[in-house]
Amino acid sequence: MRRDFDQKSNKIKCRFVFLDLGSNKGVQVRKVYEPWLYPNAPFLKYFDDYFGPVSRTYRRQDVCSFGYEANPRHFTRLKHIEKSYINKGLSVNFENYAVSNRTGDTVTVYSETNFDLDWGAGILDTVINNKKNMTKYDVPTMDLAKFIRTSIQPLRPEKVLMKMDIEGSEFIVLPHLYENGLLCNNTITAMAIELHDWAKTSFNSSLTIPSLKGLLQAQACKPTLIIDLDDETYNNDVNVQPDW
Repeated sequence: MRRDFDQKSNKIKCRFVFLDLGSNKGVQVRKVYEPWLYPNAPFLKYFDDYFGPVSRTYRRQDVCSFGYEANPRHFTRLKHIEKSYINKGLSVNFENYAVSNRTGDTVTVYSETNFDLDWGAGILDTVINNKKNMTKYDVPTMDLAKFIRTSIQPLRPEKVLMKMDIEGSEFIVLPHLYENGLLCNNTITAMAIELHDWAKTSFNSSLTIPSLKGLLQAQACKPTLIIDLDDETYNNDVNVQPDW
């Protein structure tokens, strides 16, 4: 896991942080830095609200983006995006980990063998259509609470916006963040979550957006704002690579 975001030179640069959990093809991170390519995407409003609107002089150079994707099939593309943005002076890092409540374990990630259908890859095979011919990968886990404490909080960002779309693992990760006292506005400003109801039985969870909001309102801290949003626009991305 890259550590250069922890250096003093980046503490000033990372005025804002975007955590993209379940990056897939990297579209949400691209929307941060190239929003003009994604007109009418619902998430753009929140990037403007929390990071400020993009202009000719402000291309969100002070936003550090961290993306995590469990499916290794996306990583040639994700690393290409990362390199392109770094070459433009932007702080972007994608890592191939399964977001979890622990670090150092290995989990099996199930994926559609047909890459064109591969939208539900995760640690459950529930939504895989052809279970007799699915692809399996061994992927290391990443303790999200530990990552936030050791790599995000030391940056002291003004605002942290998180997107969580991790195909059922949210029923492990959200309670873990709550138990560690991290679902507070001064740690994670706002969080867009997709809850996958089909995974609740496997994780023995009854969590809903309203029940999560209720838990957070009962905390002593000002709670993280929960945004019930699943922005799937441009999920195949766009091919334009503009010269800024």
